Amino acid sequence: MTRLKHTLRILSTNWVHLLGFYFATYLSFILFKLIGLHEFANQEWSWILFDGLHMIPIFFFTYGLPFLAGFCVAMITLDSLGFNLIAKQINLILCLEWLIIVPPFFYWAFKYEYWLWLSLILSFAVTQWIRKGMIEKINRKALLS
Repeated sequence: MTRLKHTLRILSTNWVHLLGFYFATYLSFILFKLIGLHEFANQEWSWILFDGLHMIPIFFFTYGLPFLAGFCVAMITLDSLGFNLIAKQINLILCLEWLIIVPPFFYWAFKYEYWLWLSLILSFAVTQWIRKGMIEKINRKALLS
């Protein structure tokens, strides 16, 4: 398998972050309603449980589009560099990506009291762990071919 094809396969594992962000946001809406966070205290449960399911993608692609675009560019850049320079050290690469990307969001969570960032940070950690398994599988296939 060529280096470019291998890198593209690794880049293709980033879809798991979007799915993780979706579920983290949905679960955060429920949690925020339960603890009575001011933005969600007056929200009806029907909106949280049902309307939230289809509103989350709309939020992502309107309010969150600049963040998602920056996140995707950062992930493509860091994956391309990391997996071409130190390809064997998957844990190190994924941890470095997390450590590089997370600090601004952690800062914004506390500066603007926008607590959803904290659940998205946690989601990013979990999805990086899921990606590790996906990348190891890609690497095993590459060794066999």
